[in-house]
Parts: sequence; structure tokens; C-alpha cells
Amino acid sequence: MKLTAAHLLSVPVTFRIALARILYSQHIFVQLSDPASDLTGTGEGVLYRAKPHIAGALLARQVRPALEALSPQFDRDVWRDQLRQWAATEPGVAYALDSAWLDLQARREGCTVAQWLGGPARQSVPVTEQLFIAGGAALDRQLDEILRRGTRHLKLKIGSNPESDVALVRQVRERVRPAVELRVDANHAYTWPAAASLYRRLAELGVRAFEEPLQVRDWSGLRALRRELGVPVILDESILTLEQLQAAIAAEAIDLLNVKLTRVGGITLAQEYIELCSRHGIGVLIGCTEDLGIGTAAILHLATALPACDSMEGLGPQRLGLDVAAPPWQICDGALTLPAGPGLGVELAPNWLDRLPRRVKHFDLLRPDLRLRLFSEGSRLQQRVENVRVRLTRRLGR
Repeated sequence: MKLTAAHLLSVPVTFRIALARILYSQHIFVQLSDPASDLTGTGEGVLYRAKPHIAGALLARQVRPALEALSPQFDRDVWRDQLRQWAATEPGVAYALDSAWLDLQARREGCTVAQWLGGPARQSVPVTEQLFIAGGAALDRQLDEILRRGTRHLKLKIGSNPESDVALVRQVRERVRPAVELRVDANHAYTWPAAASLYRRLAELGVRAFEEPLQVRDWSGLRALRRELGVPVILDESILTLEQLQAAIAAEAIDLLNVKLTRVGGITLAQEYIELCSRHGIGVLIGCTEDLGIGTAAILHLATALPACDSMEGLGPQRLGLDVAAPPWQICDGALTLPAGPGLGVELAPNWLDRLPRRVKHFDLLRPDLRLRLFSEGSRLQQRVENVRVRLTRRLGR
């Protein structure tokens, strides 16, 4: 098996969460080829941990030679062990490679990835759309679009301050009515019991789940919140390892796990988290990190293979105003439907590199150079400065 292509796309964004304003969405696309069958698999990942030039070095110096050295008959256990090694440096790289591998395996068998995983349990999955921190006309416009798509699950980013959070949830609830399920994501903005009053007020407004409501891995606070309010707690970025998931379960600090493939390293490694949740009665949601069309396909194939998964997050191409995959994705009656083709069922669009908007930066990760290193260090520094500014502004109450 050979790594025949690896690209980085850096898309400028302005997504505001409680303690940061995200400036870049950085996507890796890889293609794996099987010389024996003349088939190709394509995968996407979103950078989660490493700088772009580190991800590029991982692909060029470690992944490519490791793939070429693998025996043609290697099994899933060998592949899982290899993914763990790559995910330790950058899980988004492991995610892209795993999606490409699954795409290739399913195409070889003449089936979809969902079928290769033992499904699908259904052909479509409801979508949980999300609203980043915003206000005024921007919020009204987004809500109009969401309601037109028939969406029935909505996640609101909160955490600016308690009064703003209550006002936002009240405004959205009045607009979407009880038919739309609301959950909020505070991204660790608050502490317990200081936030007790806020979360009680949000529960009274019909918020049905709290995602990352407290500081990172505050197990005792999360347990107290669950017991006193009786509202399910969703954990996401607090859970970076299986050991952390086991600790949260033992502490009775979790009801649902939001599994993001780019955080855990792809479907193959995500299955370990899902199996652990299943053994302990913890619900599973399949998250999104603004994945474009290829990543959206991987998320959907996994979600359709899980009968107990009530929704998936998305849709990245819609949020970013950009996609490089075909056919295009569209939310219909609040859900996404599996594509009919083999593998992931989507392809990189013809001449996709030539069609990129000027605002999107592109780098060939199999040929890392000084330009990539300069962009990598510069964008990381810019993001850190912006995060400091946002946190300082929030602390000063502006």
C-alpha cells in the first residue's frame, strides 16, 4: 500500500467559542493506493494537536515508509497498532489515513464503508447543527437557514457570561419553539458550584443536555451537576484517552460521549471508545470539527452503523462555505443520507486543487518546505495571541 498524495488546506474562519476565537480550519487530505487492485482510497482529517509542518513531517518521514513496509496481508490489529503510533503525534493524520484505508477496503469488497463496519442500521441520520457565539442579524440569519433545512437538533456555543448565555438561549428557544431540541456547549467556561444558578436557568428554558459545562475533567463537579439538575452531561474534548473515559465513567461524570474522529484518530480507534461506552450504558454522539465532504462521509458511515446514535454533528462544508468533494452534501428534512456508491461514496472533485478560493492556502505535505514551516509557526502564534485577547476581554467583561 502506498501513500500517493497528501495535501493541507488551511481555511480562514472566525468561529467564537467561550475562551477562544478560532482563526483557521486546517484539513489534511490523503490518498492510498493498492497496486494489486489498482484501487485508491481517499481520507480527510482536521488538525487537532500538531502544527501543520509537524503533520507534514509525520506523513513524509514516517507514514509513507511505514505503509510501504507493511505486509500486503496485514490485518485490522496491525493497522490499529499503527494508527495509535501516528495518532500520538497528530490524531487528525491518523483519521485521514484510516478513512482512506476504510474507503479502499470497502471498494475492494464492492460495498460501502457502513456495510464493511457491519451496518448500516439506517440510511440517514439526523443532524445536530451548531451555532457559534454570535448575535444580532448574524444569529437571526443562521436560525432562518437552520429552520428552512428542517433541523430538529441544535447546539449553542455559550460561555461569554451567564446573563448573555441566558439571553441567547431564551432568544433561540422563542424562535425555534419546542420542536427543536437544544443543547449548550460551554467549552469549559465555568466552575461548579459558581455556575449552578446559570445551569438551572438554562434547564428551565428547555436545554436538554450540557456539553463540557465545567472546567476540564472536573469529575466531582460534573457528578454534582448531573445529580442536582438531572440534565445529561456530554463530554467531548475532556476525553482524549480511553483512560480518561474510564475515569469519567467511574466518577459518574458523564451521560454521553461526543466522539470526534479527528480527536481520537479515526473510525478504527473510535470503535474502542464506542465499545467502552456501550459496556457502561453511556450514550454516543458522532461529532464534527467542520470536516469537509470526505470527512463528512466518514462521520455519516460510522453514525449509520450505530443504531443507538441519535444524531451526528455537521455540516462542515456548509459552515465553511467550501467543499472539494463530489457529490455535494445537503441537509434534507434535518438529516443526511448515505451516498450510494462504494467505499465512502464520495470523491475529490475533478481539478479540485485548481478550484480553491484564493483565501484557502494549499500545501503539498509530501514535499514539506520552508513556506509550510513559516505558515505553520505564524498561524499558531496568531491563534495563541487571539486566544489571549479573547480571554482577557472576557475577564474584563467587555
